[in-house]
Amino acid sequence: MASGKTPWPMRSCRRADRFQSRVVTSRNPKLAREAEESLTTKQRLASPWERRRPRTTQLRDMGGVSHQKFSAVDPDQRLFQPFPSQVVFENYVPRQFYMATLALRNRDRVPRLLNVILGNSPYFELISPSDEDYKVAAGMSSTYRILFRPDENKDYFDELIIITEREKFFVPIRAIGARAILDFPEQLNFTDCPVRFSTRKTLLVRNVGKREACYSITTLSPFSVDPSIGTLGVGEAMEVTVEFHPPKTGVYSSPMIVHYDTGEDVHKSLSGTAVDVNIRLDKSSLTVEKASITLSNQRSLVIHNQSAITAHFQWKRFVDQEEEERQKLRLQRQEEDKLHDVPKEHGVVPPLREHPSLPLCTFQNQGTEVQGDCMPFCNDIFTIVPMEGDILPNSSLEMNVIFKPKEARVYQETVYCDISGCETRLPLCLRGEGVGPHVELSCDQLSIGKVFVGSTHSYRVLLLNRGVVETHFSVVYPERAVGCCFTFTPREGMLLPFEHQVIGISFNATVLGQFTEEFQFSVKGSPEPLTLTVSGCVIGPAFHFDVSCLCFGEVSFGFPRTLCCRLTNASSVPFNFNLRIPGDGSGAPSVTSFAQVSDSIGLSWRKRARGANKPAEFTIRPFTGTMCSEGHLDIQVTLCSNTVKRYKLALVVDVDGVGKELLSLPVRARCVIPTLRVLHPAVPFGRCSLKVPYQQMLTLVNDSNLPGCYWALPQENKAAAAVWYSSPEPRGIIQPHSSVEIPFTLEVQVTGKQDTVARVAVFGSKESPLKVHLLSTGEGPVVHVHPSEINFGSIQVLQDVSRTLHLSNQSVIPASFSAKMAGENSCWSIGPSQGVIPAKAEVSVAVTANLDDTEQFKDEVVLFIENSRTYIIPVQAVGIGTTIVIDKPFGPKLQLGPCFSLDPCCYRFQMTNKGRRTHLLYWTTEGGTTLQQCNHLPPISNTKGKVSSCGPVFTLQPLRTELMPGQTAEMVLEGSCRTPQVVKEKLLCHAIVGNEGVKNLIMQVDVTCEFIAPALQICTREITFRVEKHPGDVLTLQYKPLSLKNMCSLPLSVVLALEQPFSICTADQQPLPADAQPMKLRSGEELQLCIRFNPAYEEDLLIWAAEKALKIKFLEHPHEEQVTVRGEVSFPNLQMQTTALDFGCILNDTKDVRYMEMTNCSPLVVQYHWSFLKDSQVNPVRFMETEPLALGVEEVFDILPLHGELQPGQSQRVAFTFFGHANTVTQVTALCRVEGGPSYKVALRGEASHISYLLDTSEIDCGLQVFNKVTEAAVTLQNSGKLGFAFVVLSPGTGTAASPLPGMPLVVPSTGYVEPGKQQVLKVYYLPGVPGVFCRAFQMQVGHLEPEKISVKGEGTFPRIHLDLPRNIKGSAKYEKILEKAKEKLDKGSQRDEAVALGEAVAAEPRMDDSGTLWDVQLQMQMEEMLIEEHALEQQKALTSRPPEDTAFHQRVHRRLLKAELPEYILDFGYVVPGDIHTHIVKITNPGHYPASFHGDGYVLYNTGFSVCLDPVKRLPYCETKTFEACFDPQSASLPLGKVDVLLPIKVTRGPTFQVRLRAVVAEPSLCLSRDRLEFSAVQCGQCQEETIQLHNTFQVPCKWSISVNVPVKEVDKHLPASEHQKLLEEMKSTPCVFEVLPSAGTLAPGQQCRVQVRFSPMEEKCYRGELQIRICQSSQRLQVLVLGHGLEPRLEFSPSELELGPLLPQSCGEEGAVVMKSPCEVYSLEFDEQHLAEEQLLQTLKDDNSRNSLLLPPCAPGEKLTVEAQGRGTKMKVDVVDPPGKVVKLGNLWTGQTVKKIVTIANNSAAPLAFKLRVTSTVPELQEAGVLCLKPSKELKLKRRGDTCKVEVTFCPKRRIQPFTTEVLLECPGLVRSLFVVRGSCRGSLVSLDQDHLSFGAVVHRSYTCQRVVMQNTGDRGVR
Repeated sequence: MASGKTPWPMRSCRRADRFQSRVVTSRNPKLAREAEESLTTKQRLASPWERRRPRTTQLRDMGGVSHQKFSAVDPDQRLFQPFPSQVVFENYVPRQFYMATLALRNRDRVPRLLNVILGNSPYFELISPSDEDYKVAAGMSSTYRILFRPDENKDYFDELIIITEREKFFVPIRAIGARAILDFPEQLNFTDCPVRFSTRKTLLVRNVGKREACYSITTLSPFSVDPSIGTLGVGEAMEVTVEFHPPKTGVYSSPMIVHYDTGEDVHKSLSGTAVDVNIRLDKSSLTVEKASITLSNQRSLVIHNQSAITAHFQWKRFVDQEEEERQKLRLQRQEEDKLHDVPKEHGVVPPLREHPSLPLCTFQNQGTEVQGDCMPFCNDIFTIVPMEGDILPNSSLEMNVIFKPKEARVYQETVYCDISGCETRLPLCLRGEGVGPHVELSCDQLSIGKVFVGSTHSYRVLLLNRGVVETHFSVVYPERAVGCCFTFTPREGMLLPFEHQVIGISFNATVLGQFTEEFQFSVKGSPEPLTLTVSGCVIGPAFHFDVSCLCFGEVSFGFPRTLCCRLTNASSVPFNFNLRIPGDGSGAPSVTSFAQVSDSIGLSWRKRARGANKPAEFTIRPFTGTMCSEGHLDIQVTLCSNTVKRYKLALVVDVDGVGKELLSLPVRARCVIPTLRVLHPAVPFGRCSLKVPYQQMLTLVNDSNLPGCYWALPQENKAAAAVWYSSPEPRGIIQPHSSVEIPFTLEVQVTGKQDTVARVAVFGSKESPLKVHLLSTGEGPVVHVHPSEINFGSIQVLQDVSRTLHLSNQSVIPASFSAKMAGENSCWSIGPSQGVIPAKAEVSVAVTANLDDTEQFKDEVVLFIENSRTYIIPVQAVGIGTTIVIDKPFGPKLQLGPCFSLDPCCYRFQMTNKGRRTHLLYWTTEGGTTLQQCNHLPPISNTKGKVSSCGPVFTLQPLRTELMPGQTAEMVLEGSCRTPQVVKEKLLCHAIVGNEGVKNLIMQVDVTCEFIAPALQICTREITFRVEKHPGDVLTLQYKPLSLKNMCSLPLSVVLALEQPFSICTADQQPLPADAQPMKLRSGEELQLCIRFNPAYEEDLLIWAAEKALKIKFLEHPHEEQVTVRGEVSFPNLQMQTTALDFGCILNDTKDVRYMEMTNCSPLVVQYHWSFLKDSQVNPVRFMETEPLALGVEEVFDILPLHGELQPGQSQRVAFTFFGHANTVTQVTALCRVEGGPSYKVALRGEASHISYLLDTSEIDCGLQVFNKVTEAAVTLQNSGKLGFAFVVLSPGTGTAASPLPGMPLVVPSTGYVEPGKQQVLKVYYLPGVPGVFCRAFQMQVGHLEPEKISVKGEGTFPRIHLDLPRNIKGSAKYEKILEKAKEKLDKGSQRDEAVALGEAVAAEPRMDDSGTLWDVQLQMQMEEMLIEEHALEQQKALTSRPPEDTAFHQRVHRRLLKAELPEYILDFGYVVPGDIHTHIVKITNPGHYPASFHGDGYVLYNTGFSVCLDPVKRLPYCETKTFEACFDPQSASLPLGKVDVLLPIKVTRGPTFQVRLRAVVAEPSLCLSRDRLEFSAVQCGQCQEETIQLHNTFQVPCKWSISVNVPVKEVDKHLPASEHQKLLEEMKSTPCVFEVLPSAGTLAPGQQCRVQVRFSPMEEKCYRGELQIRICQSSQRLQVLVLGHGLEPRLEFSPSELELGPLLPQSCGEEGAVVMKSPCEVYSLEFDEQHLAEEQLLQTLKDDNSRNSLLLPPCAPGEKLTVEAQGRGTKMKVDVVDPPGKVVKLGNLWTGQTVKKIVTIANNSAAPLAFKLRVTSTVPELQEAGVLCLKPSKELKLKRRGDTCKVEVTFCPKRRIQPFTTEVLLECPGLVRSLFVVRGSCRGSLVSLDQDHLSFGAVVHRSYTCQRVVMQNTGDRGVR
């Protein structure tokens, strides 16, 4: 038995050896689930098994339970194999018993133990063959039975535990309960739905399962399902609406997944096709007439909706939705940037951003608005009214475009109409021109002449408005400096129509020179501003100095000098001036010598030394001011030079507002530095004590004529110098020809002789300072030290022990000393280690010993005396004790005090090894004793002093510690006790020091601790409050006391927690403060508290009770205490059965009564009273369709009884009556008031109305439907009223939904009831039965109303195909008769538009059959329809003889409707030679509007030689073509010679079968020879002779032949040596053949003849004999020709035969002899015969194509000259088109914008290579346009001879409508132009023309309009927008 998760169940046989696994292929999930659910448990037991590996949870040790420790079963396998791998029960009935078996087979080779255990489920029971574990023999099985008894039809689960010797594994047991099944259709198709429009289909879905269906439905966009989640009972039905809203055109498909709560998922298929509907604008561009900027104009626009939907439109700004989203994203980013900048703008710091200010919230709201904005068209210039709306089907909507310009310019805007039903938005280009105001200036130029600088002048101009629109003007100033001198009054204002404005101009001259300024007047609404040009000239004042130059002469560096001059104003205009000297420094003022002397730190010289900014050396007083007209001013110029140079500068005058440097005065000067010298360069100081100051004088002399300034420079690096020096008066001035003395103070820092150099600098000098040598000798102090040796003796380690060392200074200066120990890491320290010994004084130094080990130590004290000798004092000591130190008090006794039990007592300390050697420490416990344990709480104190025998409770970590020198270890002493008691233990510490092998006790500690538990005495464990609220009583707070007492020896921290409505109070009933917890209770202390209960906690008057726990927690211990607190409050209350009564909708003028029960649920007596809750402003009674009447609530509703009294527990039945007044809706609230209790509201609602309904359609258009397939449509009957009604379909038709009668609509359901506001979907099933247009109707009646007529129309069709092959009609009377009827039917008015388009796709040329009849595609289609219609009518007669319930018979008849016999197609391959493979390309076209799927039955061609490459084709669209290749290979099937005829069926899915008859004749090629013997005459060697034989092909197949020459070869003696044998063979191979055949091979077409030349060229004189073997390809025929010939050699005779010459001497004349030669041929010299050389040169220019690099010429007689006759033979050009056949390229009938490409294969069958070009010749103007009809490649083509091919691409891309054309493609080569192939095609498109080419409107009144009509006619093949 398989698990519920296993897709296919498998069942075992009874015997274990029959268990097998198998794989089952997948099935339909829905059918599989339904089939599995239909199985009972017995049937499942009989089904095949599926073997699975069980789940293993534990592996066991086999050695503990068995002697057989090794197993033959793999470790990853189980010892026992369960069959089945899981036990499953299905389709069971509650409370019935079911049984299943489980077999466990031992897979090992030895017996194994087995134990099976079942879980604790009460529904399963295990029946075992044995009660105990038992062994199962090898290979045997043990069978267990599982008994199952369910209580419900639901899922159950349990597991069997299988325990073997090696493992434990599980076998699951599952019981699968009932399942729900919703009968959704497998596929739902939405065909040809409008794009961007919601198309809905409603499905009636039933739950055909056995369980309530809790489902959820999911699908993908653009499909949606409503409801998507819900619950449906067993057998119930519901309506599910599937909506299809495609965003773009095309084909959509999506799965619809139904999820059940039981885990199953069912997949359905949704598909749909979205198309554009016919919705358009009447114009694509709109131009509005001109309008003024303050006025508006408008034009109308019409949207035509020629579709069947209600189209919703809205004008948008952008071309598509993607552009809108990008704009939204940009706006949102801008808002986010603003949001990021707002905190900075409003001063919001980052921590305060959690509380955003108002601007932040505003930006966030704006971001949300941008995201939700639909981005409609919004423009201040163009307005479209209405902007949004709906257009009814087949109607138009007119709207207005309002143009209101703001500026005088041309406006152009493109808007887009977003309308449902169209994939793309319809563009509309709006254009309009705004007209601005007409404003002028009285003059456009103003000249003001020459004016003085600083003077003011005024002018005026007029601004005139000559237009009809008032406008605003403003003056725009230029950006140049002169423009700021002008002021316009007013600067802006309003200018009324036909008014003027005076503009005042004020000019204040501030800039010198000529000027021309342009001022613009900006006029609002005018594209160009008005310009006023102002020109003139501004002149300035005149002035001069009284001297020609300022000459300072020589000046000393740093010493100032002053000169005076006068400035005179010679003009009558005052001016402001500024005096300056260009070239002077821009830094701080120059430093004078006097300032330098007074500077105490020499800052001025330091700045100069660092290279600061150039100082300002000139001072001008005054340097600025105002010169009166014709006045003068005295000026002082002072020079204080800080630069050694010559000055050639000028004093310049700047005049404010006039210019810079208008006047200059030359300035001349020269700066020098005086020369100073030292009188005595060496100054002696003598012997000096260290750091004692001494003073001497230095003399400085000035021999120049100028004063100087000097400075004794301070000492550099004084801190590191051996001698310190300084001067109390370092700076000063030395007059010319004088001297000064400078004091120097010296202080020696080190001992010995010193020579120190001091420097004196001259102010301003760049040379080295003057050097002075200071000579001195330094001396140090004298110190005495005692004692000279220190001995400490034996002292404790790690303790300080001090001795004193005395230092005595016997000199007159203080002595600095420092002391240290000689050894590193010394145990001694010195204090103080350094200091100063005053002169003639004594200082004591302490030497302290701190030993870190128990051994003897020695060291030395080193005492350093600064600038004196060093002393060495020896010290020694011996250490005793230990070096282990503990940071806290630890021994010898450690009292830890009391501690709470369960709380560990922890004492942490650190142990440090402060010695020099490693210590290994060991901690142990000695004599652990424990006091007596306490049995009750709290008398813990009574147990003190009583010892019990418990073990140690203290632990020390770590127990063993190794401490290196200086290392510290963390030690933790922990004690823990679960019971209260007193514990005392002793800890011992032993240590091994260094390399010592002895363990010594270094410390022992007695540890004592008292463990106790918290004890709290509580006065009570439960506190209860009870309050009854009678009418008139007032609820008050209730209090009850609570006392807590600490009974333990430690203080307790108590935390109390209690929830509302209770609270904790103090003893005086005051609320407990918030900081009162935790409350500290000392030992024995008692705490008095109160518990407060608030009975008014609940504000309503309902009975309520509260029970809370007062939790008492201790911070020191996890123990908790709890006190229960309960409070009850009772009010007079009622329990109502319901709070709302809805009477629904009843018929007018009827009444309805409803009852409700109320019960007194309180312990008090309840008095109640009923009334209606009225609203004075709202009338509870509303009238829907009639005039309102004055009705009160009491006239609509009634309540009985109105008042009464109920005892506790008593109930009362209340009656509510509703009176249904005509067309009223009443809603009121009934109020039940309880005295002293709450008021209860009951909502009453009732409505009275009449029947009303709606039908979504009265005409069902099925469109194109397969005539033998049942089409399904839906009609929605909606109850638009508020009353339910019944409906019935009159004459609903017979049959079932799967097989209705042909031609009769079937409506399901035919009767029913519709609830108010609901709708009923009526499924209409219709079977056309025959091809053609159909229209049927049925009637439906609702209630007593008149029946409603609903019509069903459409066209029945069938999938079909058309082959470009001839049909077999001739000889069949039936087909010929149908053919004549089809012709007559077409002649009666059938249009051939469809056939034109199809004909281009199928075959540009019509096919011819055997009778020569011209076949037309439409004629064939009509003939096929008539044959199928005739066959279908015969099959329909059988449907009436069977009842509608026979569904299977009806389905078979429906399938037989398409079994009509259609004429065969014929494909004749002709004659085929065995070994050849003939192919033919067949085109299959779909001529029908319904997509066609078809496949060929290739099995019928098996072993026939025929084969087709036709893969199954699915959904071939209309007018699309599919090609396949048919091949015939007779050799593959070993066919005999003769005819072959096979019938190939092509089955069209849901359509007829088309038969293709394949024919061929198998023939073998053969040849006839003109003669079979050739005999050549005697031929001389070197010459040749030719003979001719003729080959003739008399058969109907091409013949390929070849000729070989066989010459008898002389046999080689085998007994010859190997080398001679091989040599003879090579000579025989190299011997050329004397017989040659030209040509040696070729191909003869049927009936063709060929001549073959045989050439005989003998090589020697002998007789030749050979055979010509003629082989025919793919033929068994062999032909031979006998060839005979004789060769002759020329014979030469010499006389004498030997010539003997006598002996000759050297240098003699020689001797001659004569020889006579007789020869039949000519003899000549190759080197010297001129005739031979000329003939050889002539022969080299000739060539014979038929020979092997040789030239055949007639033989010449001896002595005759060579005569050459040149002959040539022309070759015929043979250029053929291989593909397409017939040399016709069919481009088809395209739409404008489409592109088609065809490949043409061209072959050169000429004997010579060919170069040519191709050119298209056409007189059609449309084809002459660029890119319409192109050939590639367009360059010259080159083909080799004899069969070389190339491909040419013909591209047809029409741009407008083209009538059917036929044009030639010419082949052009030098000297020849001829037609190569023909191109045919056409283009369908629109051809629009107007009835007139111009319109004359004549005179039109201003601001009015007139209309004229223009007729636009489309004579093309395609509609236009």
